[in-house]
Amino acid sequence: MHNDKNFFTINRIAALSDGIFAIAMTILVLNISIPDKETVNQIGLFNALLNQAVEFYTYLLSFILLGIFWGIQHKQMNIIQKADSTYIWLNILLLMFICLIPFSASLESVFSGNPVSAFFFNINMLVVGIFFMINLLYATTNNRLIPEDYSKESIVKGKKNTLIFIVVSIIALVLGMFSPEYSGVAYLLIPVLKAFI
Repeated sequence: MHNDKNFFTINRIAALSDGIFAIAMTILVLNISIPDKETVNQIGLFNALLNQAVEFYTYLLSFILLGIFWGIQHKQMNIIQKADSTYIWLNILLLMFICLIPFSASLESVFSGNPVSAFFFNINMLVVGIFFMINLLYATTNNRLIPEDYSKESIVKGKKNTLIFIVVSIIALVLGMFSPEYSGVAYLLIPVLKAFI
């Protein structure tokens, strides 16, 4: 704890976040089931696995998105030198929606092509992105939780990277209303936009 009793070290929230990310990323694989022997005897193991292509795709997409989220949070926490109660609770709320991702991914894989499941998955991603932006704005406004001499250019870059994810999530959300089975493709825009912005 810092000398000022209103501030706390960032280590505990970082440790909690790492644990939750690790658990969420691990739980994702439970959406993929081992084919039963009867199905395998009928169509073969390869075809039985092929029948789960949507589950494998959703697992891959969700795992990568969680990896992106972890990277965003890791970069944010690297510049934050202290935390207050508001920042801690903002992160608790963020982690609540991170924990929801395995459920929304499972919903999306089971009901692939359903606009409701696509909406739920994409709104989950959007809310996480918005919380990342709120956290960053809160921490960096008037250098509230970051060093006084921290580069303004780096702060702007962090905001741009977070904004890219928010914009892509909105695109996926809109696409999901018309072609829910392809809405996840929108997230492929992330590396493209980061390369040009």
